[in-house]
Amino acid sequence: MSSADLLREHLSELCGEVGAVGEVHDAEGRLYVVLSKLALPTGLFAVDHSDVMFMSDHSYPLSAMDMFWTETEVLRPDGGIPAGGESIETYLGRQWRRFSWHRQGVWRPTGNPLLDHYALMEARWAVEPRQEEAA
Repeated sequence: MSSADLLREHLSELCGEVGAVGEVHDAEGRLYVVLSKLALPTGLFAVDHSDVMFMSDHSYPLSAMDMFWTETEVLRPDGGIPAGGESIETYLGRQWRRFSWHRQGVWRPTGNPLLDHYALMEARWAVEPRQEEAA
C-alpha cells in the first residue's frame, strides 16, 4: 500500500471520528491532508470555520508530521495574529496561515498517526488565550 493510500485510510477514520470532510492531495512532492470547513473552537477566532491542512511526505507514516495550516482569515477576535501563526505560505495554489506549533513528544508511526496529529492541533487550540483572558 502506498503512503498516499494509507493516509487516505487514516483520513477516513479521522473524518468518521470527528465528523469532518477531507481529502488527500499528492502534489508538489508532498502529501497534503485538507479538512474542509472544520469548526474552530467557539470564541477563539474571528471566524467559526476554516479549512485546515496537514502536511506529510511519501514516507508517511514513518516521517513525523509537524505544524498545521489554516485559512489566512483565522485571526483572534480583535484582529490580532494567533501565537505561532505569523507566517503565510502558499501550497496547493492557495495561501495558508502556518501554525508553528511543534510536537513535544515522540511520533508513533503505528496505529493512526493522523489522529494523533489532529489531537496535537486540538491541544494547540486549548492553550490559545481566549479574548477575555488576553484583556
